[in-house]
Amino acid sequence: MGQLLEFDFIDSGVGPALLFLPGSYSMHSAWRGVQGELKGSYRQITTSLPGYGGTTEIRDDTTCDMTVMTDFVAQVVDRVDAPVHLVGHSFGGLTVLATALSGRVKPLSLITFEGNPIYAKPQTGEFAWRQNTLDMYEAFEAAYAAGDPDAAGIIIDFWGKAGQFKAMPEKFREYCRSAVYSNILDWRAAIGFKQSLPEFSALDMLCTFARGEHANVALKDVTDAMARYTPDSTIKIVPSSGHFLISTHPTECAAIIDDHMARYSERQA
Repeated sequence: MGQLLEFDFIDSGVGPALLFLPGSYSMHSAWRGVQGELKGSYRQITTSLPGYGGTTEIRDDTTCDMTVMTDFVAQVVDRVDAPVHLVGHSFGGLTVLATALSGRVKPLSLITFEGNPIYAKPQTGEFAWRQNTLDMYEAFEAAYAAGDPDAAGIIIDFWGKAGQFKAMPEKFREYCRSAVYSNILDWRAAIGFKQSLPEFSALDMLCTFARGEHANVALKDVTDAMARYTPDSTIKIVPSSGHFLISTHPTECAAIIDDHMARYSERQA
């Protein structure tokens, strides 16, 4: 099972169990807007990833893959004590995918919003943007090592747009500054997730891969590739949105979850 840890665990509602995983620089409350817009009746469980919110950071400089993260999800699912549908945003989306592929948890279905396994390998060749992404991450590590207080802005702007970090409320930017090391560990784990994209064919459950209309090219390419290889998958594109769609477009994201769950229920009838 791995090292036991303390983690956020907010549990409410009645119905099919949905376990929500937020992304980097987020905590359980990131899903509040989406959850408030859901029309269906569900048991909703939210947590924060290691290093964020009230969840203990148990990774360190030796962490080089997603194993700790999949162990973490398995512990949360054990506490849920029921079959779950996994829902993840950004690095939480990657964590959902890695957990399902690892076999540590057998979810009923998967929903990701801008899930980002950008180091997974295409069947042939390489993505044209891969080197630029590696260069960006190296610049982030260098800024962190140099003590740049706004190193987090490199990541926020990469997933969003230039200047997005500076435009965010100071309270949020201060939180990001305090969580940079955990985001470094997120990236190191993500870099270690180098499964071949054709291996996504092992995801033998209903999957919905949602992204923003204005997602960056890495997210667009990876989302298309995941859907190409995942047998029972659907891509949903949220109009006029970008990487932070669960915050900016909660109504649309909630509708995607409701639609997914309706399709799941129809298949069980």
